[in-house]
Amino acid sequence: MPEVSQVHVNVALTNVSVGYRNPAFISDIIAPPVSVRKQQDRYYIYDAERESFRATNDQRAPGAEANEVDFALSTDSYYRADHALVSVIPDEERENADPAIQPDIDRTEFLSDKIDLNKEIDLVAQMTSNGDIPGATLAGVTQWSHADANPLTAIETGKDAVAEKIQIMPNVLILPQEVYAQVRVHPKVLEALQYSTGGIPTPAILATLFDVDQVLVPRAVKNTSLPGNTASMQYVWGKNAVLAYIPRRAALKTVAFAYSFTWTLAPGSVNGRLVETWREHGRKSDIVRVQRYYDQKIVAPEAAYLWKAAVA
Repeated sequence: MPEVSQVHVNVALTNVSVGYRNPAFISDIIAPPVSVRKQQDRYYIYDAERESFRATNDQRAPGAEANEVDFALSTDSYYRADHALVSVIPDEERENADPAIQPDIDRTEFLSDKIDLNKEIDLVAQMTSNGDIPGATLAGVTQWSHADANPLTAIETGKDAVAEKIQIMPNVLILPQEVYAQVRVHPKVLEALQYSTGGIPTPAILATLFDVDQVLVPRAVKNTSLPGNTASMQYVWGKNAVLAYIPRRAALKTVAFAYSFTWTLAPGSVNGRLVETWREHGRKSDIVRVQRYYDQKIVAPEAAYLWKAAVA
């Protein structure tokens, strides 16, 4: 390992990591980053008893005090772990690169991709293993790949379930690629759109049909084989579908399905991301390390509805 004095915080490459976005990933949309000042702390769970929706006598007699009301705040904790990977740039590669800076950018984007892939995989794992998220496991004729199923009524059921729990209508529908490919050609979907649009619907058209702000189609894939074996590629999101409420503005006292608590004050970081470089003369190589400080948490499981095995 290099001495601390040998490590250089590379601002230019940090900006590359911050600006680089693989469109296949959606975890930062579903769990929007919330900037926090400390690496470890607690956060508030806002008005779990929904006091703001309770009718209260607000009449005040002359000279009397007004009725006092308040809401309860429960708390949970977060810890922004350091997620980091390194890669080596041999002198021979740099010598043959054109331009010479490209290997640094390539490594930064490669490592950023791998860290963000892990973040995506973690979010899906949290969602599918969380027993507090309402939902249903579909099979046979109820799956949206079956002509007799009705995705429209199923999604309305999910919207009602979320609204009943959080008193806010869900605004984002996640249709992973394998689900999206089946839903957009489903007979009942095409029938509902036959007089309003021509051809196969896009995510934007489906958002209008399902009355949500956005339909997201995650296409992230992962290689499930061991190193040295033939690649075995699978979609990260599988065949599940999710309806969720994602606030337009991330804040610690706002109802939201999930948040990424991001340590934005990590030394040398930009928005919780950091790229460092150093020289290892014995290896005749430069080393690039990409880091990301975050803790991705489902904070309101009732703000989502999950269909497992939405298609066959």
